[in-house]
Amino acid sequence: MATRALRLVHRIAAPPLSRLLRPVVTGIGHLPDRGGVVLAANHISNLDNYLLSAVSPRPVAYLGKQELARGLFGAFNLAMGMVPIERGGADLTAVRRVAELVRSGDVVALFPEGTRSPTGQLFRFHSGAARIAHLAGAPVIPVGIRGTETVWPRGRRPVARRPDHGVLQVGFGAPLEPPAEPRGSARRQWTETLRAQVSALSGQPLVDAFAPMEQASDRPTPPGADL
Repeated sequence: MATRALRLVHRIAAPPLSRLLRPVVTGIGHLPDRGGVVLAANHISNLDNYLLSAVSPRPVAYLGKQELARGLFGAFNLAMGMVPIERGGADLTAVRRVAELVRSGDVVALFPEGTRSPTGQLFRFHSGAARIAHLAGAPVIPVGIRGTETVWPRGRRPVARRPDHGVLQVGFGAPLEPPAEPRGSARRQWTETLRAQVSALSGQPLVDAFAPMEQASDRPTPPGADL
């Protein structure tokens, strides 16, 4: 189950963060009250994981690149439930760790594109969601996020102004049962079905390519890093 620290952070931080961001949330009834589940979302901003955590009635753990686990900002990310993962390859240790969290009854969010979209399009998904869902025997809920790139643009600092009501939107779709076979054509077809549903929720057009991984110059400076 979610750690005591994560439950405490969620209980304290989620309500005020949601009030600050003023998102419009739809389909939240698709998220079950209990039991392990995977949230698979599009990724357009570093705000995405915080927004998902804020609107979820349950604590959310999530996958994040290893670089985001460093320093004071990294300690905050880890407290917020981040599971570090090495990008650019199959980090099977992280996949198994996340599957175990889901099996134990946790909610885990991941961004199957592997990085933030540089163009606003929805890039091809990696196979992690299918692998984790199969290993955990848990459903996957597609999630569409809109507007976060206007509040925290890629490669820049967050905008120092409260967003208007409804600028940020989070839509939860109907859950997908895990793939019966986590490899080959069955996995690819399941992953494309998931991507199509995320596209419908996020309003992003599909592009038949994987998103290019960010260079160091693309990464935003964490808040307070230059203090």
